[in-house]
Amino acid sequence: MTTSDWTSIINSTEEITSIYATPPNLRECALYYVQIDERCTSVTLAFETSSLPSNPPRSWAEREYNTVEFYVKFTGVERLRITGWDFTARDAEVTLTSLGNEGVRVSVDAPGSHLAFTASSSFVTRTRPFLSSRMS
Repeated sequence: MTTSDWTSIINSTEEITSIYATPPNLRECALYYVQIDERCTSVTLAFETSSLPSNPPRSWAEREYNTVEFYVKFTGVERLRITGWDFTARDAEVTLTSLGNEGVRVSVDAPGSHLAFTASSSFVTRTRPFLSSRMS
C-alpha cells in the first residue's frame, strides 16, 4: 500500500483529502485510540501524525500545532478478532485491504497485539490539530 492508497479504500475521506495534497502514510502514523462499539457494530481507529497539511482549514490558522489527529470509523463490522492487546499497539502496523463492494478488511498488528475485522463502510469522521510535546 502506498502513502495515499488508504484514502482510496475508505469510503469517505474528504476530511483528509481536502487538507492534504498527499495524505499521511498510515505506517508513519501512531495509532492512539481504538473504540469498539458493539451496539453500532463499529470500530473507530484514531491516528496521530506529525505530517502537517498543505491546505489546512481556515479555522486552524490561529492555532499553534505540530500534530494532526484523525479518526476513521468502520461500520457494519463483522468477524472481529482480538488476540492480546499490548502497550506496543501504538506502533502497530495498520493494513487496509479493499474487498470491493463488500467493504474493507482491517488488520492491526504489533508484538503482543492483533485486531482484525471486516467492515461494510468506512469514513474519516474528524481531524484536529494540536501541539504535542512528543512531536517536538
